[in-house]
This record gives sequence, structure tokens and C-alpha cells, in this order.
Amino acid sequence: MSLTIRGSAKARDQPSCNGFFCRMVCLPKCIFGGFSRVMGRRNQYQPSELQLQHPQLLHPPVVPEDWAFLVSFEQQYGTTHPFFYACSFMQALKIAEDEHKLMFMYLHSPEHPFTPSFCSRTLSSELVVQFLDANFVCWGAIADRGEGLQMAATLQPASFPFCAVIAPAAGNNIAVLQQMEGPIDPAELVEILQRTMEEQGSAFGTTVRGREEEHMRARIKEEERIKARAKEQEKLRADRQLREEQDAAYFVALQRDQVCAYSIWKRKILGMQELKNQ
Repeated sequence: MSLTIRGSAKARDQPSCNGFFCRMVCLPKCIFGGFSRVMGRRNQYQPSELQLQHPQLLHPPVVPEDWAFLVSFEQQYGTTHPFFYACSFMQALKIAEDEHKLMFMYLHSPEHPFTPSFCSRTLSSELVVQFLDANFVCWGAIADRGEGLQMAATLQPASFPFCAVIAPAAGNNIAVLQQMEGPIDPAELVEILQRTMEEQGSAFGTTVRGREEEHMRARIKEEERIKARAKEQEKLRADRQLREEQDAAYFVALQRDQVCAYSIWKRKILGMQELKNQ
């Protein structure tokens, strides 16, 4: 079976998204809601020294779901491969968005006949490793378990190995910009990824920049609103302070006038008493 490529920007019968080709896919709730798990990194999950020395004495270690793909891959093909984030799909997608990169997703089918050559020759190729690490956020999963199974059910690959270039989209959706099914050599994979970046990455970057500009405008508007509110509150405080000072001055003047009036009245009374006594 030869390589099948879906997602050419020249496909005329496919929908357009923001001016460039994409296949919009709605994520299942179990994927979209899986953002709370702790993210790990490659090569952090290591068997203990006791397990290495006496593996027959211990039960096989329970591998966290996020690490299942990496552990399986490295046990069979070694540690030379692109940097795959050991985290949930949504976490990896958020990292890609924050770094202004596209996501490279690989669904691993260990039992498929094309998998060994793809993993040992293509994913372990220095050319592919360097290109993916420099330009993409990579995420992988086993196709028949956990989130890998959910993504396989959502994207419905016709064959394996299955790779896709993904960008975030509004709501619970993702934009599948490119997907490759079947065997592929390193140079061909890099060429397809390079073309995808050139044809669709600029539009994706524009979308990201648009969201950033929108967030920036919203932040500026909010800051202006806060400043206007603070200015209004400052004016209210100044007016209140002025009224308090005027009231205090009025009461001081009133008290002074009352004291003076009392003194005049008292002098008059005393004067009248003196005249009476005379």
C-alpha cells in the first residue's frame, strides 16, 4: 500500500477555513475535557534500579496513560525520535498555540505491518527529528487505547502509520490541515510538512495573530475602563473631601459666631445688672 495524503490545499471539493484548506473536526468530550492531567516530558519515566536488576521479582510497572506511547516506542525502537510531549492531547494543542506552532500528531499502531519500518526509518531519522523539533509541537498516542483510540475514532484513518498536522480552532473543534496514511520515507515526510507549513502555516499564523490582536484590544479596552473608573472614583473622593472641608470650615465659623454672640449677650446682661445695681 502506498502513502495516502489528505489535505492538499489544492483540493477543490473540500471546504475552506479562513481562506485555506482544512477539515474541521469536533473533538469528543472525553478529549476536550482532558486538560487537567499533569504533563510530563520524554525520558522522565524510568524503571527503578531494582526493576532493572531483578525484573523477574516484580510485577510489570503500571505505565501512566500519557506515557504509554513513549514507553512502547522507546522499548522497541530506542530513544532517537522527535520530542513527543507526554501529556493529554489538549495540553499539547495548548502548547502549540502558545508557541505559535502547528501540532504534529502520530497515532501508533504497534501491530500494523507498516509500523516497524516507519518508526525505525522515518521517525528515527535525524532529518525528521530535527525538522519536527524545530517547527512543530509533537504528540503521539497508541491507536487502540486511551486518547489515541478516541482520536482514531474521531479522525477515522484508513491505514497506518497515521500522521496529521493540526491547528486549534474555535469551540470544541480542531483544524486538520494535513493527514498522511501509510508508509512514507523521511525526505517525503519532511517535504509534505514543509509544504503544509508554507501553504497553510501563514494562514494559521494570521489566525493566531488575529486572536492575539483581539485579546490585546480587549485587554487595552479593559485597562482603559479600569483607568476611567479609577479616575471617576478619584474625582468622587476629591469632591467628597472638598465638601467635608467646606462643612468643617462652616461648622468652625458657625461655632466662632456662636461664641461671639454669646460673649456679646453676656456683656449686655452684665451691663444691665450693673446699671440696675447703681
